[in-house]
Amino acid sequence: MKNVRKCISESASFDLRVLIALFVVSAAAFVALFATANPARLAVDTALGEEGPTPTPTPGNVLYDQYDNFSTEKTPNIPSQDAETALNFFDSQAADDFTVPAGQTWQVTEVDVLGEYDSAGPAASFHVFFYENGAGDLPGILVASRLQNPYTGSNDFVITLTEPVILPEGHYWVSVQARQDITQAGFWLWHNRTVQSNSGAAWQNPGNGFGTGCVVWIRRVTCAVLQQTAPDQVFRLIGTSATVTPTPTPTATATPTATTTPTASVTPTPTATATVTPTATATVTPTSTPTTTPRHAPTPRPRPSPPPRP
Repeated sequence: MKNVRKCISESASFDLRVLIALFVVSAAAFVALFATANPARLAVDTALGEEGPTPTPTPGNVLYDQYDNFSTEKTPNIPSQDAETALNFFDSQAADDFTVPAGQTWQVTEVDVLGEYDSAGPAASFHVFFYENGAGDLPGILVASRLQNPYTGSNDFVITLTEPVILPEGHYWVSVQARQDITQAGFWLWHNRTVQSNSGAAWQNPGNGFGTGCVVWIRRVTCAVLQQTAPDQVFRLIGTSATVTPTPTPTATATPTATTTPTASVTPTPTATATVTPTATATVTPTSTPTTTPRHAPTPRPRPSPPPRP
């Protein structure tokens, strides 16, 4: 795998269709062989002709539309794919931005993109991510993700979200990523747009499988190895929009202050002071202590004299 990545990064004529997968699995080793294809193949075979692709009729309830100005120059597309686990280093994402006007709330139910297979395809499903606008006008905080969405089409991909995404007014990015095994179906590529609206499209390849060094979000045209010149992506958002009417702030009504009417002063009439007659305190006359008459002790009776001894 290291040799594969080295070959890709050192290719002087690097193009996004430089890989055709051929894997041989044995009990001893997992050997990966990739052949570098003719660089012109990417620009001609799947560029849908020099005149550009024929767009499908515009559906109703379009919220945002960049389905025009298709690129036909080298290279007209960019990989944006969730590959099988064994080839996770090829996982990549492209993204483009849009704005929800002030006072509106969008409910996005469908995302349409123009894209191509470099081989037979098809994609198993599509992941769709919505991000806030971040530092440097690149994708920032993830707002919503809808994984493994069903789709129709093989060139004009109509992706129906598994659940609507609600977006209030603001600046956002949308990223569409094919869930597709490279060894069985090849690469899926999102078609570029020659006219820039808002900020230029962004791209990242966290595992650096393409050897570009662009492992975090970067303006796609500034990722030098990609040799990209068209600044935007072809996509369209479908859904409904509701106008948010701001609730008026109630104006406080001043409450008039009551005027105090002076009241005539009332002179108090003196109240007669009651004279308190003191209550006589009863005097307690002590009772005389009774005199105790002493009792005379009885006079002892004389004892008989004992008889004389013989």
